[in-house]
Amino acid sequence: MQEKYEKLFYEFVPEETHWGDWILSPQAYFRGVRNMPDAGINFGYQVFLKPVRLETEPHFHREDEYLVFLGAKLPDVFSSWDAEVHFYMGPTLQTMEKVVITEPTIIHLPKGWWHSPLDFVRVDKPLMFQAIMQSGRTGLVKYIQYPNGRKSYQYIGDECEHECILHPGKPCTYCGECFSLRDKNAEPLYTYVPWTVVNEDGVTSYTDTGAYDPEKAPDSSECVVTPTNKSKPYSDATVLKAPKPALSPEVAKNILACPKEKTNWGPWCPSPQFYFRGETYMEGATFHCGWQTFAGMNDTEACHFHQGVEEYIFFMGADPMNIFDFDAEITMTIGDDPDHMESKVITKPTVVRIPANTWHCPILFRKVNKPVTFQAAFMAGTWGTITRSPAEEGKQKGFFASKYNYNYMGDDVRFCRYDPKKRCNICGKCFSSMRPKKDAE
Repeated sequence: MQEKYEKLFYEFVPEETHWGDWILSPQAYFRGVRNMPDAGINFGYQVFLKPVRLETEPHFHREDEYLVFLGAKLPDVFSSWDAEVHFYMGPTLQTMEKVVITEPTIIHLPKGWWHSPLDFVRVDKPLMFQAIMQSGRTGLVKYIQYPNGRKSYQYIGDECEHECILHPGKPCTYCGECFSLRDKNAEPLYTYVPWTVVNEDGVTSYTDTGAYDPEKAPDSSECVVTPTNKSKPYSDATVLKAPKPALSPEVAKNILACPKEKTNWGPWCPSPQFYFRGETYMEGATFHCGWQTFAGMNDTEACHFHQGVEEYIFFMGADPMNIFDFDAEITMTIGDDPDHMESKVITKPTVVRIPANTWHCPILFRKVNKPVTFQAAFMAGTWGTITRSPAEEGKQKGFFASKYNYNYMGDDVRFCRYDPKKRCNICGKCFSSMRPKKDAE
């Protein structure tokens, strides 16, 4: 494989951590440009086992971030959910709002939005958490004040030297080994500027787990696309024993309790699936991703490219409690055009960067001894592909004549094969003719 394509593959390395018994170790991270030149995303895999309060003070990022909370059992991240998380977010430090999460949820944090603390107040079943930063470098800004009263914005990020406390000269990897060495009696160099929660309303704890209301989020493929393609209101998908704090429309539109997608793809991709379909689900979204489990042979997608948008394809073990338990052989194809494709066999947890306008696919799952988690992370709110087909001879004339047709298919133009008036939600009812090519190499 040419070097320009070889460098687009990164094999995950188990990161043994010492954070405490509240989080599973090892963890897995794709750390953007630290792991791959020109990468434009940071992506983590964490599983929380016990209650813990993280990021005790608010901060903001220069880029959009997405926080994903799922039950730690795929494919059914819904029935495996039994937790409660409190989170604070808002466009300014003085207008933070308290969000209570009681079901699989995705939160969009637009760049510049203040957020945290992040408080896992109840974790009765393991909870999978992903923080997805739409940037190849991570960084955050906090607002602090010194004993003399001076206030300052403090930046911490990849562009600054952030050395290991125990091993000077080595970069910090947040392994947690130094967490137990913090001197709680030491005089702090600074404190954080006070922040405000506008909807706290005196409620300090919740015990409800949430449940789907069949009238609002039916347990079927019909719940995939909401009417008029608008965002779901904050509590539309849940029935609660006690009210959650009311949210302003500005905050609520960035929070989505994702619907359970009942699909009919076949035994190679068990149901339900969990998707965040970008702008179809959330107005203003800049990201599009699925959490699928592939349990058998299949060929995914015809050869295509994405115009002007990068994509990152993740292959992980399907058990979030041990994502490095990987036993599969997957052939990934990528190239300059459909006539000049190259392939690489993936045998370990791997992420593949697909630069904008780069031809790729099919992906051939030829050996799946253990299920694989497949995530196609698309760096835009509307998903779309362009494929190539032969042009009809004699039909094209003039300066723009070509022997090929280039065909676009995407969220904004895709309709059901059985009912042209309905948008396609990829439920799989038309997949009956889809079969792996057994003679493929």
